[in-house]
Amino acid sequence: SVWVKAFFHFIEFDRNRNMKVLIFITRQLCYNSGRYFAQKIGKALQQYGCECEYCEIPEYAIPAAGTEIAQPASLNSNKKIDQSAEELLDQYINKKYDAVLDFNSKLPRLIMDDDSYYLDNIDAPFYNFILDHPLYHHTTLSCKLNNYHVFSIDDNHCKYVRKYYPWIKDASQINLGAEQVAEGDISKKENNILFMGTYRNPDVYMQSILQSKDEDKCDMLSMIDIITGNNEITIENSINKEPKSLILNKYYLVEMYIRNFYRKKLIDTLVDNKFPVKIVGEWWDKYDKYDRINLQKPVAFEQSLDMIAKSRILADSSPFFKMGVHDRVYAGMANNTVVMTDSNKYRENILNGIAQMYHLNDIDDICMKADKLLNDRAYYENLVYNAHKEYEYNYTWNKVGERIIKHFLSE
Repeated sequence: SVWVKAFFHFIEFDRNRNMKVLIFITRQLCYNSGRYFAQKIGKALQQYGCECEYCEIPEYAIPAAGTEIAQPASLNSNKKIDQSAEELLDQYINKKYDAVLDFNSKLPRLIMDDDSYYLDNIDAPFYNFILDHPLYHHTTLSCKLNNYHVFSIDDNHCKYVRKYYPWIKDASQINLGAEQVAEGDISKKENNILFMGTYRNPDVYMQSILQSKDEDKCDMLSMIDIITGNNEITIENSINKEPKSLILNKYYLVEMYIRNFYRKKLIDTLVDNKFPVKIVGEWWDKYDKYDRINLQKPVAFEQSLDMIAKSRILADSSPFFKMGVHDRVYAGMANNTVVMTDSNKYRENILNGIAQMYHLNDIDDICMKADKLLNDRAYYENLVYNAHKEYEYNYTWNKVGERIIKHFLSE
């Protein structure tokens, strides 16, 4: 009955009022997005009655790779943390929370003087919200905490965690959200294609692959051929060696190469065909055609939303999310900017009529789709309308908070 449903929701909401959640920020991630995500999710949880406490650890205080070329986490696994971080972390020992949350966390591998895991000394389930492929987090996922959970934005990544790290209690798909920062009058938008993100030359990664041991080199080149030849195949299904989680962590260069290969290919295609391209991000001054783009200085994550709201089109390339969507897609939807994103079966299903999808390997398709968005006003406005309605229904931060709370309550 309606009365029973209403009573159930009241009971659930009342339980939320007593929930205490500790939110760590141990990585700033790209353009300080770590702090932004923590604050937005915390605020959403508070809207549902949770009491949230924040602890931000300085980026340098817990060792991790901070180089332009990504490194396996294992290279930093035996390093000691800074005393300032140790003092911050000590205050939570033996405290009780309903949940502890962090993003791409460094915390699981922290060990106490008695050889116990630091997180096992906090009375709470721990949720590691992993925002990229789990292969980069092999070291932290390998830590056998007593009450370890994972959130991921891609369902394939969840299946990967469940299969290769069975001591983790569960891995659940949770999309990130977005914030509307402007009404986004379509007639006042800049007539350009905006790309937000960092440039890394794929040739640098290929050079590292070619300098690897013969067996590793052959494996990685084979993986690249398989993945680039089949848009639906995941990196974990491109090789049949075991132990796969350890091998993929070792072969992380494959992911880095393909991600940046397709990013460059998208921008090359748009630039070569004289589309108006605006780029905001680091290291694009090293791009070989940088003099043909409107290059802007990098901005903090929250400022990027204002730039997205001003542009007509937001370009996205995220080939390793086969069963998930990058948060920049939701940012475009929220701010009445149509997103061009690479196509796969999952996105064709959930983004049909909402975003403009293109085929990664089809230059003509990319150009045709970009031209249509720039010049077909009726088509563009229909996508804007559909996307914004879908954003309001599914991708606000409050919706994200609601989904997270359901997992906290089920623990």
